[in-house]
Amino acid sequence: MKNRSFRIFALLLALITLLGLTGCGDDKSLVTFLNFGDQSFDSEYVNGKVCENDRFELNWDDSLKRVSFADKQSGAVWGQIPAEAQNGVTENGVKKKNHPQLESALQVNYQDPKSFDEITLYSYTGAVQEGEIYTEKIDNGLKVIYEFTEFDIAVPVEYTIGEDSFAVTVDPKEIAEGEEYKVTSVALEPFLCGLKNNSENSFLFIPDGSGAIVEPVGEQAVGNVGSKEVYGGDLAYRKFGTSTTSEQIKMPIFAAKKGDSAVLGVISSGAPSASINWNIGSNDIGYSTVYPSFRIRGFKNIERPENFITTTTLGNFKVFDKGILTTPVKAEYFVLSGEKASVYGMAEKYRDYLKENFGLERTENKEVDASFKIIGATLQPDFILGIPTTKLFPLTTAEEAEKIADELSEKIGSNINLNLLGFGQSGVDAQKVAGGFKTAGKLGNMEKLYSALDKKGINAFFDYDVIAFNKSGGGFSKKDAAVYSSGMSITYTSFDTVSKASNDDRFYLLSRSNLSRAVEKIIKVSAKNGVSGISLNSLGSTVYSDYANQETYLANNMENDVAKLFAGVKKGGYKLLIASANSYAAVNADFVNDAPIYSSDNIAFDFDVPFYELVFKGYVPLSSVSINLCSDKDNAILRCAESGISPSYTVYGNFKKELVTNDNTFIFGSGFGGIKNDIYVAVNKAKDYLKLTGNAEIVGYEIINKDVRITRFAGGGYTVVNYGEAPVATQYGEVAAGGYIYGREG
Repeated sequence: MKNRSFRIFALLLALITLLGLTGCGDDKSLVTFLNFGDQSFDSEYVNGKVCENDRFELNWDDSLKRVSFADKQSGAVWGQIPAEAQNGVTENGVKKKNHPQLESALQVNYQDPKSFDEITLYSYTGAVQEGEIYTEKIDNGLKVIYEFTEFDIAVPVEYTIGEDSFAVTVDPKEIAEGEEYKVTSVALEPFLCGLKNNSENSFLFIPDGSGAIVEPVGEQAVGNVGSKEVYGGDLAYRKFGTSTTSEQIKMPIFAAKKGDSAVLGVISSGAPSASINWNIGSNDIGYSTVYPSFRIRGFKNIERPENFITTTTLGNFKVFDKGILTTPVKAEYFVLSGEKASVYGMAEKYRDYLKENFGLERTENKEVDASFKIIGATLQPDFILGIPTTKLFPLTTAEEAEKIADELSEKIGSNINLNLLGFGQSGVDAQKVAGGFKTAGKLGNMEKLYSALDKKGINAFFDYDVIAFNKSGGGFSKKDAAVYSSGMSITYTSFDTVSKASNDDRFYLLSRSNLSRAVEKIIKVSAKNGVSGISLNSLGSTVYSDYANQETYLANNMENDVAKLFAGVKKGGYKLLIASANSYAAVNADFVNDAPIYSSDNIAFDFDVPFYELVFKGYVPLSSVSINLCSDKDNAILRCAESGISPSYTVYGNFKKELVTNDNTFIFGSGFGGIKNDIYVAVNKAKDYLKLTGNAEIVGYEIINKDVRITRFAGGGYTVVNYGEAPVATQYGEVAAGGYIYGREG
């Protein structure tokens, strides 16, 4: 806690300042606020309307310490507390006291210096009730400083309005701290998207995988609380015992709809260090919400020593860096009303945002009828003189790949993409950077394969993993690895590039400064090999930190770095395919494979929506995740039809008994000979709706109910899907249970 002499000094200084202003004709009270470090802030009394423009009005209630934004077009008000909770009363007419979390504009995490646990502070209790609040008008907005006096922490938050959005920003460099307590993360406006539990015509949107809808149903005292890192999370954070095949968040957005108004939140700065959080159905709070939080300090996970146990954390704990994120973290909010207050309206607004800020444009590339990942080789367990080792085990030689392409071309046509994975020196498993920039000799003549595919008009893309490695080669070694702030090389647990399942192997991450050198080498190698397409799947779906450079701290600038690298590939004359692409990567790709068609099916989610496809369809050719690796293949095809995208498959030459000991889960169910007939039936059926939906953006999306959806495409095409267990009559005709229909209007 601050010492008493410091507080008295601050009060005396404030009094002197006030006396100095008396009689000056100025109608505002100016107080200089000295903080714990060498920072200082000016505080002025602000109440009521702070500023306005043609679209928004920003208001500050000084008595309750609340900020709100009024949309002049719709009359809707969005702010730190839901409108329904601002003047709530009980059934007996007594003013209702809101839950402290509901009243908090800010959540701040710090690390307890004794237990190493992360503790959450809420601005209502820690700053409004027990600390101090300071305000200052700024251009187009208001700066509010939340001082958590007991912990010597002060966090300035800027609230601003723009032409079509309002924003909430924290600059970590402006956060003031004492010696003992250090801020580790901040959460912005946790209940700005708050919806009253059990309210009708309302939902929350969480961008997990393809996207998920959550209805604000009150369920229990605590509710369902969850969090998920944007872009899959920073790989530099060592994770112990994690294994998941769940979808990742590929779009840094979130949203809420209530009645005929909605708000779409876009994380416009700091997304690589952000998480999307939700609190659903808590009867204690009375409201459900979704909101962003941001790591502002990097950390290293340390396994907790035996018998070192605290009340809140088991297993491991974090050691945080002294340095802090240098880039502001910011969430922008777009208000939608009427017909735009819908899932499609939100997707349309985010698409417009990507056009304006990331250069999203319609690609000239034609959508394909199907995409295929062909796996070249894998590392197989082996023994030499009783010593365990590995050997390269061919799954698909160049000759076998050509035969697969011939048969596919004959049965479904040549309008397909082939993503050649695992044709490098270590197969689909990572060893050297980019597979050593060489094809595995055991796999045969790749140049002949490229030539044959080119003659058939089949798009071929050779995949390179430029991120993970554990052996020197191709001009890169351990000294080229990304590092922690201590200078120690970062290692991480790898994930199968096909199944997304983790294994026990640990790999280095190539330093962020070396990524450009690796990609430049790929371009040169591709020119010699004669391949016309390049795939950089890991680079387009991953973010990670490198503490060798402040600019790459907490995965900072990953979006811009990847965009520049992709631009270099395309400038070299190569087509670029990305699997499981994060939004910034999808914007810069020629084709996207593994477009998400599911969410992670969290217990809080009510049903999935194809939000990713609503945004990108018609701008970037999309193909689904591998149908043959889905647990319900019929349902997966149905989801492709819903958004009008082509199906995708993972295949390799032929299964051999020796592969039963292989760790890669795709081994089972991907042998081409065993699934090819299913592929032909599914793809030829999909080609019928693709004739109406191919190359067309989605111009409308209607949720009839959780099971029935109508998707409309530019040019008049439509699809209607029914996920239910009984046939449904629609305006376009009856749709069988678990089926779909399609057609063209007019």
